[in-house]
Amino acid sequence: MAQIRVVILWHQHQPFYKDLVTGQYRLPWTRLHALKDYYGMVKLLDEFPGVHQTFNLVPSLISQIQDYVSGSAQDPFLTVASRPARDLTQDERRFALQYLFQAHPTNVIGRYPRYRELYEKFRSAGGSPEKADRYFLPQDFTDLQVLSQIGWFDEFFLQEKDIVELIRKGHNYSLDDQRLVIARERNCWAASCPRTPMRRARDRSRFPPRPFITRFFR
Repeated sequence: MAQIRVVILWHQHQPFYKDLVTGQYRLPWTRLHALKDYYGMVKLLDEFPGVHQTFNLVPSLISQIQDYVSGSAQDPFLTVASRPARDLTQDERRFALQYLFQAHPTNVIGRYPRYRELYEKFRSAGGSPEKADRYFLPQDFTDLQVLSQIGWFDEFFLQEKDIVELIRKGHNYSLDDQRLVIARERNCWAASCPRTPMRRARDRSRFPPRPFITRFFR
């Protein structure tokens, strides 16, 4: 019987979100996808030893992950998620309401009852950060800060004992809980740093070199 040979190529790229003038990251997508996708896609190969794949890693992606791992990334989205709720300024509270619900409403937000409850509360204010700010208490913000980060964790990271316990807790998170999530987030970035998955799967995967930034044209 004739055989079909299939090449599985994963092209993993991110635009370079870092503003080279201010040093600040304009969007959080590299950080969030480093939590949810890059590590798990390689680790999943442990369950399929006969499968060989190619991962195309764009250097602009690698550079940004390394920024987060080193602690040098200036990310306003992470800053707002990390700061104690009672210390948030009005602008930061509204920023949190605007951006910490940026996740799939069913697959991510809907997975966590308290996250969904806060999302519905935000929507009941017309999806307006200015209006919703009047109805969100400090505990609401802390719960939002914690769950908006957990929602992006890869399934493998969600299996860690302390994260399992936080998910089971469900609501009324403390400042210590918030600090724990951010600390675990940093561990996840380190695990997602390309050198780590490359070591894990070097016998069954290829990681070819690429230009620093990949551009797509329509």
